[in-house]
Amino acid sequence: MTQATYLLDTGHTKAQAFAMLQGVLSAIQSGNAGATPPAETAAGMIWVDTDARALKMRNVPNNGWITLGSFASGTFVPAGVNQLTEAQAKDAFSDIYGAVTGQILAAAIDARVRATGAPVNEAVWHPYDMVRVGDGADGLFWDHSLTGNQRYVQTPDFEDGYEYMLRIMGMEWHGYGNKRPTIKGFIEQTGRYASAMAMAGDVEPSTGFHVMIRLLFPRVPSPFFGIEGKIPSGQIRTSTLGGNDRTVSRAEISWADGDTDIRAGKMYLYRRREYISG
Repeated sequence: MTQATYLLDTGHTKAQAFAMLQGVLSAIQSGNAGATPPAETAAGMIWVDTDARALKMRNVPNNGWITLGSFASGTFVPAGVNQLTEAQAKDAFSDIYGAVTGQILAAAIDARVRATGAPVNEAVWHPYDMVRVGDGADGLFWDHSLTGNQRYVQTPDFEDGYEYMLRIMGMEWHGYGNKRPTIKGFIEQTGRYASAMAMAGDVEPSTGFHVMIRLLFPRVPSPFFGIEGKIPSGQIRTSTLGGNDRTVSRAEISWADGDTDIRAGKMYLYRRREYISG
């Protein structure tokens, strides 16, 4: 225990006064460390409680001790600070505030970005139907092996606040000559489709067509609907929507604007958050 009296005694000899001063300085240096409280107290006084392994301070009325923190674990843990668990730190919907360790913080960040079960990060491209990472959603909205031949294939409806990416895998047609795959946007305000846009140059029959194209801000009011992306050849043009405030609510894919069936392939839709349309 390193505690001492702070009360001066005018009757002390020089040697006694020097010994008292040494004791006071030692007590101050150790924070009045001891298993029991100092006998003499004052408001704001610090006491290192070696029994409870805690740092305490005397309150302003000088009638009690305030626990500032604990060093029982070998490190100092401030009192009154809520320590978040890993589960609380990872919960994107939690409104609980508190301190976290670097390890828990790293795990929480990892969960928010890519860990299984975390809410999907909407700022990056992700399957349009994915809610949480690892929930099994892959964005597939059309599979020839399940539906059979179709003249037109429509995407799911677009939502405000997102831009979209269309991925076509192995789209085929059968017959003679060559054809161009085309895409059209459904104009929400008029209830009709815009003119078809060619996605590539002519494609031979029974040749799998593979492409990823970005559907440029379909929910942002505009007189145009455009696409861009990886295409093997040819030109991509923009559709005129017939007004300055037109929005596109879905897209339609076909061969040469629907003059023959789509006889093979799969189609996927992805999206990411934008803050123009809502």
